[in-house]
Amino acid sequence: MVVIFSLLSPNVTAILYIQYTPGTGRMAQLQTINFDWWRDPKGYRIVREKPWGHRIVRKGHPREKLELCRPLDPTDSLFRVFANIGTSPKGLLDFVNRHGPLTLTGNDQGDPVGHVAWHARVMQDLLKSVSADRQQTSLAEKFNGAPAVTFDAMVVWDPVAKAAKWELRPRSLLDGLWLQFGQAVTRGANIRTCAHCGAWFETGAGTGRRLDSKFCSDEHRIAFNSLKRSKEK
Repeated sequence: MVVIFSLLSPNVTAILYIQYTPGTGRMAQLQTINFDWWRDPKGYRIVREKPWGHRIVRKGHPREKLELCRPLDPTDSLFRVFANIGTSPKGLLDFVNRHGPLTLTGNDQGDPVGHVAWHARVMQDLLKSVSADRQQTSLAEKFNGAPAVTFDAMVVWDPVAKAAKWELRPRSLLDGLWLQFGQAVTRGANIRTCAHCGAWFETGAGTGRRLDSKFCSDEHRIAFNSLKRSKEK
């Protein structure tokens, strides 16, 4: 991981590149993410605009007010949802309707479907590679192909820990999702796909799932085995 910034100001701009170091299986850990975002309460739709192709645009009038949201607060694994459903136009539209546009221009010009779907495919490919084998040397090449993340970094005071800490503020939801992805792989999380539903989930200490778990929940383990028995009859 390469972070480029200057300490001449309390609020600095950083560019982060997530890289993989063969033999270690992990990278340095990131810090707290603080992210305010805006979404259209009337929702979004997909339109086709020549020559750029499909875009996800807001349904409301440009002069109508947007509502404040914090899509990264409820969970630190929203990136897994994006990687799972964001590779298709329908999945992207559902994601944007729930969490807001992905890019800085999403509420103005709209999100370009092809561009944001490419990010989802890259993230999905990296998740598949990490879940398959964290030690494979080809991971270094795959991570080198990951997009850079732009965010503001601030040193803030944590009254609970009674210490200063870094706080990262991504420029867009897409940047925030890549930061979440970076947090997962930098803390050495074991990421797998559920054998029943195909969703990404973490295993091991602190996740509630055993390290060798094949299912994201007990309900899906029971459903998978029940379906398997019915097919064997």
